[in-house]
Amino acid sequence: MESSDHTDETLELYYDLFSRYERLGLAIQANLKRSYDDVRDLIRQGAKIRIVKGAYRENGRIAYKTRKEVDQNFLKIMEALFQDSNEFGIATHDSKLIDSAVLLSKKYSKKFEFQFLKGIRDELKPQLVKQGFIVSDYIPYGTNWLPYSIRRLRERKRNILLLGSSFIQSHKV
Repeated sequence: MESSDHTDETLELYYDLFSRYERLGLAIQANLKRSYDDVRDLIRQGAKIRIVKGAYRENGRIAYKTRKEVDQNFLKIMEALFQDSNEFGIATHDSKLIDSAVLLSKKYSKKFEFQFLKGIRDELKPQLVKQGFIVSDYIPYGTNWLPYSIRRLRERKRNILLLGSSFIQSHKV
């Protein structure tokens, strides 16, 4: 999902297309205050949801501003997905949220997958697979792949460190 300016129209389009293409999925940003309610509605419709933290700087009236608030909402949404959804994706590089998902998976038997941006946290992916989890890589492509990738790296300095660490881990001599 793009910035909050497009949330309503994206949801409308999703609901229209989902009625015809049931494998269609949708990313929901945990940084938006409305997202928990959106997820509850989407779950009732049987939607395939991918929860992400959110990459866009948003107004404080509609979005959480601190990492702690975003993480708390991510966890709240993730718990709702584990409790009531049948198929979903957990898209985060955050170790604490990944650990929480692992714990929730022991409590609830649900079909879900961990989803990562290609090249980030590559050392963790085989460990999750060995534990029996499904892991997929998100690979940006198309005419806007480079601006998207640069924006993702610039949005949080930690992403640059994660990418560098993953590169070093995968190219050890």
